[in-house]
Order: sequence, then structure tokens, then C-alpha cells
Amino acid sequence: MKKIAIFGGTFDPIHIAHIALAKTALNELGLDKLIFMPNSVSPFKLDANITSAEHRCNMIELAIASDERLEMTRYEIEKQGISYTYDTLNELTAIYDARLYFVLGFDSVVAIDSWYRGESILKEFPLITALRPGVDNSLGTKKIAEYRKTYNAEIHILHMPPIDCSSSQIRELCRNGGSITGLVSENVEEYIIKNGLYKD
Repeated sequence: MKKIAIFGGTFDPIHIAHIALAKTALNELGLDKLIFMPNSVSPFKLDANITSAEHRCNMIELAIASDERLEMTRYEIEKQGISYTYDTLNELTAIYDARLYFVLGFDSVVAIDSWYRGESILKEFPLITALRPGVDNSLGTKKIAEYRKTYNAEIHILHMPPIDCSSSQIRELCRNGGSITGLVSENVEEYIIKNGLYKD
């Protein structure tokens, strides 16, 4: 059975740390492919001012173009409405007929037991995450040990150099006329400039 990771997120915009995490996951865990899945409306970001799905998808496609192991799905965007991870993972398991892994940020791992069907996610799907640079990760590490003990959760913490880069930082730089060179791929930077994204 194929091993496929689903990397969900807003990706507003996708940046070098997302790509580094994806490639590390592919290599460390011997995955067949990793699929980026941009959110339509995250239950946790209902009031957020999010860039259009079209722009976010276009930037993902540009960022992953050079690695055929990386793909993107518009599944959640086309489904529309609020998406819950547990439901989506079960639906995608049927579509891809594969063992699905779920990639998420370290801060999300800490909170996953409070998500809709969070305990079921921990029991049924292997998770992939990475430590966050420049912050105290001890709470997350403690939580992961707790999940492993309580739910027999399979959680993989990737071994990768910390990359201090975030989508909010990139948006802030764009708003203030700063340089984002090196934080996003060259073609994504060109796309952001050409389309005047994150200016206000």
C-alpha cells in the first residue's frame, strides 16, 4: 500500500519552511508522495482575512513544480464550507487507497486532542511534525509522549534544521515594502509582486 502524506494549511503564502518540511518527510519516512491541501475555511480562522484560494493554489503549484513527488489537491477548496480534519482524512483515504499520514505544525500537535474527533485522528492516522525554531518546545514534546501512551499514537518528529520563516512574517514584509527574497521560492516571489499581494 502506498504511503502518502497530506499537508493541510492556509499556505498564505507557501514558503521555504513548508517545502523543506515536505521534502524531509518524503525522505525520512520513505513516502511515495506528499500532497499539499490548502484550506477553504479553517474552523480556527473564520474571521481571518485570507488571500483568495486561486492565488494560494497558484503559488503552491509554482513552489512544488520542480519535485514530482509533491502534489496539490483542491479537495477542501472545492468542497467548500468548514472542513474538519478527521472527515477529510477518511474521505481522502478512500480516494487515494493509501496509508495516509497527516502533516501539521508543532503548535497544532499540542492542541489536536481538542479538535473535532481529535482522539480518533491520534488513534487512526500517523502524524508528522517538526520542532519550531526559537521557542520552547517542551510542552509539545510532553504532549506527544502523552498521546503515544494514551492513544498509542504514531507521531514522527522530523530531523531538520530549524528554518525561521512564517507566512505572517512574509505578509508583514510585503505590507511594509520589505524584501522576501530567500523566504519563498523565486517564482512565488515573482507571483506575489506581479499580483500585488499582501499590500494592505
